[in-house]
Amino acid sequence: MVRSRRLGALVVLLCLVTFIAPALTQAGTPRSGRLGTGLAALSQGEAPDRGFLTRGTNRDLQIGVTVELVADPGGVTRGRLRAAGLDLAGSWRRSIEGYVRPRDLERLAATPGVMTVRAIRLPITDAFVSPAPALHGATPWHQAQFSGNGVKVGILDGGFDGFSALLGSELPATVQALCFPELGMSSPNIADCVTPGETHGTAVAESIIDMAPAASLYVSNAGSPADLATAISWMTASGVRVINYSQSGGLQGMGDGLSQYFDSDYALVDLAVTRGALFVASAGNSGETSWMGPATDANANGWLDFAPGVEANNLQVSEGDEIKVAIRWASAASDYDLSIRQGDTLLAESADAQTVTGDPMEYIAFTAPALGTYEISISHVGGPVAPTMRLMVHGSVTALTYGTTSGSLPTPADSRNPGMVTVGAVRYTTPSVIEPYSSQGPTLDGRTKPDLVAVDCAPTTVDPVFCGTSQAAPFVSGAAALLLEADPLLTPAALASFLKRRAIPTGGPTPNNVFGHGLLTLGSPPVPVPAAASLLAPPASGTAGSPLLGQPTVAVVDGEGRVTTTGPGATMSVTLSLASNPAGATFTCVGGNVRVAVAGIAAFNGCSVDSAGVGYTLRADVAGLTGATSSPFSVIAPGTASPISMTLTPTTVALGKAAAGTVTVAPLGVPSAPPELEWSTDGRVWTASGAVVLGAAGTGAFTHSSTTNRWLRARMAAADGTVDVTIAILLRVNGTAVLTSSIPTGRTILRTTRITLIETIRPIGASVARGRARFDLFLRVGTAWVRKRTLYANADPATGRSRLVTTLPTAGSWWIRSRAEPTATNGASAWTAGYRYLVR
Repeated sequence: MVRSRRLGALVVLLCLVTFIAPALTQAGTPRSGRLGTGLAALSQGEAPDRGFLTRGTNRDLQIGVTVELVADPGGVTRGRLRAAGLDLAGSWRRSIEGYVRPRDLERLAATPGVMTVRAIRLPITDAFVSPAPALHGATPWHQAQFSGNGVKVGILDGGFDGFSALLGSELPATVQALCFPELGMSSPNIADCVTPGETHGTAVAESIIDMAPAASLYVSNAGSPADLATAISWMTASGVRVINYSQSGGLQGMGDGLSQYFDSDYALVDLAVTRGALFVASAGNSGETSWMGPATDANANGWLDFAPGVEANNLQVSEGDEIKVAIRWASAASDYDLSIRQGDTLLAESADAQTVTGDPMEYIAFTAPALGTYEISISHVGGPVAPTMRLMVHGSVTALTYGTTSGSLPTPADSRNPGMVTVGAVRYTTPSVIEPYSSQGPTLDGRTKPDLVAVDCAPTTVDPVFCGTSQAAPFVSGAAALLLEADPLLTPAALASFLKRRAIPTGGPTPNNVFGHGLLTLGSPPVPVPAAASLLAPPASGTAGSPLLGQPTVAVVDGEGRVTTTGPGATMSVTLSLASNPAGATFTCVGGNVRVAVAGIAAFNGCSVDSAGVGYTLRADVAGLTGATSSPFSVIAPGTASPISMTLTPTTVALGKAAAGTVTVAPLGVPSAPPELEWSTDGRVWTASGAVVLGAAGTGAFTHSSTTNRWLRARMAAADGTVDVTIAILLRVNGTAVLTSSIPTGRTILRTTRITLIETIRPIGASVARGRARFDLFLRVGTAWVRKRTLYANADPATGRSRLVTTLPTAGSWWIRSRAEPTATNGASAWTAGYRYLVR
């Protein structure tokens, strides 16, 4: 609507509008040179802004404030502040935080050495697992055994309801916390971070762990500048390398990534990066609730135009909805005021004198008294016309009548620090389309933001649909943890650059102010650097001139023992020879003693030694790498029975079951002691498992159970000093899987209903390869069950839980079953009974 209509229908009075309209915003609002936005009115008895940090109620009400000083605070200054009514809490740089009663604000502001007194505002949460890791290319990293292991990730957020219940399942079993139940008061108890009913921080943590399951988490609900500085210092001192910030501080500074205040959010970003942590910030969800444009006043009546002839920007809200409205412009030489009206009724205003406060900003936190249309207006009180005005609204608002998605970045998303990345959001079902609410650049000084985008609206256990840039940012934080595990030497700036280079270009020339450099993708995991040869299956014994019992297999591994399945190590040549040769024998293999590795593995066959002897060892060599030597083995003469043999039945058992075996010693090799049973997970390192007591016939029985696949053999020292070993037998162990669902079996559900399936895999442990669940989804067609989809999910290595969230998109009868897939240490489990649903 046109603002002049509110001043009456009399045309003869239109000439007075220029003088009357500005006066509307100033009535009853004293000006104070040192009190920040909203505090001057509060000192005169008005109710506190809903966005202020407060303590107590009614007569005991106190306001959390930041007092910025002319110089670093000393004992005399602190004493003066206490005398003026400030209950001191934290401090950072040239500012002190604390609580003060409204009636003491003017006295506090007048204290010698005080520059400004500003209210501490509650952080704005950008709220509005998961298929996301696969969309961002994390699956091959997980398969290559990268999981964020050893990387510490910090979370600065709020809420954290339900967090403790997920420890050891969706979240790591142990999490470090620095919580602030009150301003300046910290606690290591995660319960002190919880705001009942608010799960934002918990959903952020889940999203990080979805990407980096083995990362270590450090969490804090710090909200004030000093508490945030304390939390960041604690995190970085603990070795945190990535800090996730899915919140915003609204609008600070001039919009150029800088601020006049020493304790701004930009300074907090700089603190984190300087101490070695990448700072990952959500871009904000103000794409539909922001406006940026020239501060035009076409009819010169003192009211800014949002469109030609339109002096009010409307928004629809419901009764009780809380909204926060802020404006920002370039210079405090210009004085603008902000107001909210319904019809001709003034409901709220912010009317600081910028020429006095030096802060070109106005801010209102407002609770709607009723359902309806509310109008935001901006009036020009004095000073030169600002070249550009910025308006931003947070809260239960879907859109402004007049909005611009460009230039909608809050603080600190527009930071210019190279060690920070700003993350926008695209929906995981349509990753090439920007979310309409995702804040966009440019910054007010023309820089391109965001830096990249990631998906949102992916499910978590505490929030079935977690939308907004709040989720996109933690996916980037988790990706950064994987990159740091692969290369711990990356600096924050190098890590930020790496993430931007790997992004898939999206939305025209890149970078751009909608998608930045594009969609987050990790690309291929790093190629392992071959370091050594490793004998996976050395021979146990043999007969001269005949194939050895146990044909050798050699792997080319990197420095951490991982097989180099890709890169140069995948196809390197491996040479086998006798390292120890007591009888001067010749060692040969069918096809020669040199093999080219395939995916890092060289398998030899038909290998034999032509002379009997005791104490032979094999040597595996790869050019330029560290070689490997086998354990000693014996070769007997042809026609001589092996003095020791072993049987095992069965060779595949279910988890928790035992296999039965026998060891037999021939009369000619009478042992000096009972033979020893040994086991190994890799065929290289052997562990004694106990002696096998022999009966009169030279045979002894044993049983053996295991939680992982393992090799078994018997070893015997004969009276003549020789040592004989049986061929190693592989005992395979099938894992177990138990499937649970968020919806009981037999239910009728809709096609849009999300089902959370959790398969718990056993065994787990440090020596057990990470489990992987397979989910088969069948649709009944006629009388047959037809498999429609097969999905996979990696298990949490600490809990063994694999989680899948899905829908059943076609009407009809569905059946879902699962099993634990085979791994390097375990066989596949049996299929679970599964769940059945009727979908409408």
